[in-house]
Parts: sequence; structure tokens; C-alpha cells
Amino acid sequence: MAEDKAKYRKIFEYLRKEIRDGRYPRGVPLPSEESLVRKYNVSRITAVRAMDELVKCGLVYRKRGAGTFATKTAALESGRIGLIMPSLSFGEVFPCICQGLMRCAQKDGYTLLLGDISAATPAKRAVEAAKVARAFVKQRVAGVVLQPLAFLKSPDRVTREILALFDGAEIPVVLIDRNVSLGQDPIRHDFVGIDNFAAGRALGEHVVAQGAKRVRFLMRPECATVIRDRLAGAAVAVGNRGGAEFEIVAEPDDVAVLASVFRKKSRPDAVICESDYVAAVLRNTLDKLGLSVPKDVMLAGFDDVRCSVTMFPPLTTVHQPCEDIALVAYRALRERMRDPSLPPRRILVPAPLVVRESTHRTR
Repeated sequence: MAEDKAKYRKIFEYLRKEIRDGRYPRGVPLPSEESLVRKYNVSRITAVRAMDELVKCGLVYRKRGAGTFATKTAALESGRIGLIMPSLSFGEVFPCICQGLMRCAQKDGYTLLLGDISAATPAKRAVEAAKVARAFVKQRVAGVVLQPLAFLKSPDRVTREILALFDGAEIPVVLIDRNVSLGQDPIRHDFVGIDNFAAGRALGEHVVAQGAKRVRFLMRPECATVIRDRLAGAAVAVGNRGGAEFEIVAEPDDVAVLASVFRKKSRPDAVICESDYVAAVLRNTLDKLGLSVPKDVMLAGFDDVRCSVTMFPPLTTVHQPCEDIALVAYRALRERMRDPSLPPRRILVPAPLVVRESTHRTR
């Protein structure tokens, strides 16, 4: 039984490689099941099983009386999947998602091509991303996972230009982390990420339940759209406890600017930060201002990275489900590769609230 399974996989892998290498262009039939039986000295059941698996993967279709042929999608496949992730060099979340995508791709016999986007400024990263996209089109990758650009004056415009390159080459794309506005054009791409609005609302509801009366949201200048979504969710949750000055736009280590906020008599008693990193830096700034967490100011963030645990006190946050995002994004891309006619999907992965001591206040 194990030997038959090994033989069926051998046939499947061989034919898949031949298809990806372009040996069976449209109209040219694959070897018949009878010829596979003779070539590999296997039972007909084993040969049929190998062909069935190719059909299941969307690589071939059967035409009664004519044979088995590579699908249009298969003709575009190269055995390579591209990844464009401008934030890969920043933080812990995106390397984790990248590793998850790599494991998924390798399991299916794909090579994950990682675009080199590591410039220091957003503008230069945008140039690099466009260059990588053109290279992926030339290499005829089977599909692309793309993190839209951010921290630019017109990030959606740049991302749309990259998407247009892939659309023109009929290369399927799945967006992760950030969605993109296409203006008047219909949305044509799948999106996978967390519900940032719901995550912000969950943190807002939590600090209010803990007794916060004056809640603020801290974010850095020129933030990504996902931060705006978190801000909006938190604002809905805290209501009039946010006040007219709910939004604080500043670097978390800018003592001079933040002193004007936290030395007021009506200073915030809870701050939701755009990320765990920002919360950890703000924690040190509050210490310089003579304020303690959570006694004077409750603190919360997003992502659940290492600093949220090592910070004192440990930080309340929203967990970023990196492995789940990678798996769901990969599956969405494979489905899109098999059937490009699927309607566009917005797939949101659950992101649980993680409550720690930074928002625990003894009443």
C-alpha cells in the first residue's frame, strides 16, 4: 500500500513539473493512463489516482474522447510564488507571516520568491517594490502575496500600479495586512488580515470596563490605514470618554510634546497605542514624566510581540495570528490560481484580546 502511494506521488510530481516547465502547452494532451501504467509499471488505479490529483489541483482537465490537457491556469504556473512585503524588515509580525507562507509553499512543491525591499525610507521601498513586481512578471510566477505600501502621500496609487502589472500578466494576487482602495474600479483581489476596527473596539471596551474615564489613542505621524481602523474602533468603544482630543499624534519618545498632554490636570488615565512597540516606548516616557502604569495610566497595544511580555508591567494587547494569516492567505491564493473567476473575498482572521497587568487597576 505504501509502495503504491509512493508510485502515485512520483507520477504526480513528474507530471506537475512537466506541466510547469511548459512541456504540455494548451491543446497538447498529457500521456494517457495506459501509457503511465506501462512506463511506471503500476496498476491502472495508481495512474488514475495521479491524474485525479492533478485535476484536484486545477492543473489538468479531462476531455472525453480526446485525453487530458493542462488548464489555462496551469499553463501560467511556474512552480514559484512571489512575496512583496515592504514591512518585512520592521518588527516581528511580518517575518513570522513570511515563514508561514514559506512552509505552506514548500509543502505543495512551490518555491517562495522573496522580493528584496529593505530601503530605509518608504519612498525608496516603493521604488523597490515596483522593481520586484516587474521581475516577478518576467519570471512568470504562479501567484503573488502582496502587502500594500504605506507611509506615502499616495500609497494606494503606487499599490494600484503594481496590481495593474500583475493583472496585465494574468497573475493572481492576494493582499495581506492592508487593503487598498481602488476608487471607482471594482475590487478584484482577495484580502486577508485581521479586523482592525473590531480589535480597536475590543481594547476600548476593555479599558472602559476597567474604569478608564479619559481614554486616548496614540499613533505616530503618517500612519498606515490599519492604524486608522484601530483608532476608529477604539473611538466607537470609548464614546464620550475619548473627548474631543481622543487622538494623540506624536512619536512615543517625544517627551516635550507628550508632557503637554500628561501634565494637564485632565491628563489621560488610559492610552491605547497603535502597536506594542509604541506602547513600550511610551511606557519609558511616562516613567520620565513621573507616571506609573497602570496606577496612573493604563496602557494597551496591538500585535502581541515579545516586548509586550518583557515590558513591566506586561502589556494588554491584541494577538496578531501570524500563522493563521499565512495559511489563509496561501489557501486563498491557491484557490485563486485554480479558479481566477472566483468573486473577490475579504477574509478576516480572528485576533483575540490578551489581557495583562498593564490595564489591571485595583479599585
